[in-house]
Amino acid sequence: MTYSVVWFKRDLRWHDHAALDEASRIGPVRCVYIVEPELWRQPDAALQHFEFIRESLHVLDAHLRTLGGSIEIHHGEVTEVLTRLWQAAPFSSMYSHEETGNSFTYQRDRQVAVWCRDHQVNWHELPQFGVVRRLKSRDLWKSAWEQHMACAIRGPESLTFWSRPSDTPLLMLTPPHLKHNPPLRQHGGRTLALSTLHSFLHARSLGYRGGISSPLSAPDSCSRLSAYLAYGCISMREVVQSTRAHMEHLPPQASRHRAGLSAFISRLYWHCHFIQKLESEPEIEWSNMHRGYDDLRE
Repeated sequence: MTYSVVWFKRDLRWHDHAALDEASRIGPVRCVYIVEPELWRQPDAALQHFEFIRESLHVLDAHLRTLGGSIEIHHGEVTEVLTRLWQAAPFSSMYSHEETGNSFTYQRDRQVAVWCRDHQVNWHELPQFGVVRRLKSRDLWKSAWEQHMACAIRGPESLTFWSRPSDTPLLMLTPPHLKHNPPLRQHGGRTLALSTLHSFLHARSLGYRGGISSPLSAPDSCSRLSAYLAYGCISMREVVQSTRAHMEHLPPQASRHRAGLSAFISRLYWHCHFIQKLESEPEIEWSNMHRGYDDLRE
């Protein structure tokens, strides 16, 4: 039976998940997350990131099991894992979200693209944020962002899984070299993402404007959604639409609250704006944006 692989990366949710939704329209899906040894050897990787992902995957897997499926955890470099999957049960399509990461993930994705061409697998990458690949003009970006955020939020109408869920627990082998797991870090998963958004919109955002500029008030006044957006437990579109909907229902006298949420929307816009900067100019990972600063520390 033919099927589509859905490669989960930094999109650990089931709702408003374009890759899962598109794949489900074609036929059976096989949901896969890959623990990449080389990725976790990068200098920006830490144990707290790994544990956050593990927690998010447990929540995702629990929901998929209610639908009759699960997410598979595989260990190895991506092309190695895809080869094992393809040799055991060939597939002709793979779906994932676009990722604007660092040089490592860019080179890895290039290798995956070559693998897909060699194995005649159609790789469909879909936008996750308001980031436009191969953007021809910066003047077109804002309208593209608004268009992306205005699209209807949807989950898969139905899911047919390639195989029944395994009876074994979700297993992620922690890379032994990883360190730094602060005891007070945020915990992962869509359930916590939604509750964090709710508490921000209904209470904490009242002090957002002004409160985020002080280390004393910022922990409570800021949204605390960064990690959930970074790992895709909740989509940017969900946050934007929920915020705008809440603003519409505020009473006229709630000007301070409305101003705080308006400022928050601006920062969501900035979030995608600066990712777009890295997408369009990936060399800024290694080079100064302003060449006048070259050799300043030499």
